[in-house]
Amino acid sequence: MQQSSQTQPSTSSIARSCANNILAIFLFPFHVISKITQKLLNPAKRNQRRIHSRSPAFTFKIIWTFALLIGEVFIFSYSMQKCSWPEHESWNTTATEPVHVAIIADPQIIDDYSYGRTGILQKISEIYPDMYMRKNWINLQHIFDPDAIIFLGDLMDGGRELDDNKWDEELHRFRHLFIPEKPIKTPTFYLAGNHDIGFGEHIIPEAFYRFRKVFGAFSYMTKLGNHSIIALDTIALSGSNNNLKKDAKKLMQRLNNDTTNSFPRILLTHVPLHRPPNTDCGPLRQKGHSINQGAGHQYQNLIVESLSNDIIDNIKPSLILSGDDHDYCEILHGEIPEITVNTFSFAMGVNRPGFLLLSLYNPSNDNSTETNFTTFAYSQCLLPNQIRIYIWYIILFIATIFCIFSQAFLKLRRNSEMLPIWHRYHQKRKWTIFTSQYWKMIAKEVGDIALIAFIIYLGCWIWFLI
Repeated sequence: MQQSSQTQPSTSSIARSCANNILAIFLFPFHVISKITQKLLNPAKRNQRRIHSRSPAFTFKIIWTFALLIGEVFIFSYSMQKCSWPEHESWNTTATEPVHVAIIADPQIIDDYSYGRTGILQKISEIYPDMYMRKNWINLQHIFDPDAIIFLGDLMDGGRELDDNKWDEELHRFRHLFIPEKPIKTPTFYLAGNHDIGFGEHIIPEAFYRFRKVFGAFSYMTKLGNHSIIALDTIALSGSNNNLKKDAKKLMQRLNNDTTNSFPRILLTHVPLHRPPNTDCGPLRQKGHSINQGAGHQYQNLIVESLSNDIIDNIKPSLILSGDDHDYCEILHGEIPEITVNTFSFAMGVNRPGFLLLSLYNPSNDNSTETNFTTFAYSQCLLPNQIRIYIWYIILFIATIFCIFSQAFLKLRRNSEMLPIWHRYHQKRKWTIFTSQYWKMIAKEVGDIALIAFIIYLGCWIWFLI
């Protein structure tokens, strides 16, 4: 008896098939343009047979439906599904599961202070980055179901500048964007950024205390997965106001005086620590190769060298996580890795925003740092290039308009050539100046396509807003 076997398609072949289908959808308008151009340039061949005019409107309704579903929904899910929680090969995850933490940096929601725009331009500048982050936030929770989430600061772009009433409005907006799906199961931790409170000598006390009242202490220690997570207010430590930085100094002293074998420590700081000039950030950085020192109004690219050394000497971290720069950077302080996490917003100057997936695995519950394996693993997860999606929409829009105009032009021309010969000269003169019949035809077909596209687009947005 012969046994039959079926070969299961591989993941890579399925991915290639999906990619080819998506590419075919976007290339279809150009195929239509090519066919129409051939007809325009070859009238003799066209006249050899009778051609029945078919409107491309129905085809473009289908194309726009698929394009919007892909560009507004599926590409966001697909980008995250390519990522996974990292694990070290030495971990025995069948006995003990790692604790999974999502690290988000610099959402920096756009406000009145971001670009100096007004009216509808300002609303557009706010709505589209908000919607981008909302989609990714929902997918992050659904796909990864993290055990904890950490925001590394710069929650708002102009938080330090806002009065109390406006700040409350922006706070409501931030909370609406980042609604936790499982608030009890998934704790969320926050750091303050320089856009939230200012920096160093120029921290705005009102903004400082307002932020602390809502989001809690700036410097604190908590435990996740048998690791000590240490949030340190390096922004206040960079100034001379003892009232603002006293909590951070006390935490550093307490950790330095801790003589017990504590859990492995992970340091959280909004601003990256000092490193030598032109220190390479690794291949995952998108713009430039390094983060170099620089300072200006209410910002500083790096914590100064002396303070950075004090922080490392006192806290003795196993891993450092930072934000502020908006782009990914991975360096070593001796043997201690520091990861600067991508911004979560597409409005912050990088093509591919992202976040960090952090897995913590320390099954021994004895507060010991003496382990013979790595207790953490991390990986970057990139989000879609929103600008590229908009460019595809623009290209598809131009292709749609060209095809509709060309098809209407051909239809009127064919109708004129089917008339008795003594009417042809008059008819050709008529359609060459584009009559109202031509424009009505254009308006109807474009309107039909636009209506379908608008309904699909609105439906995609409502799906993520409810």
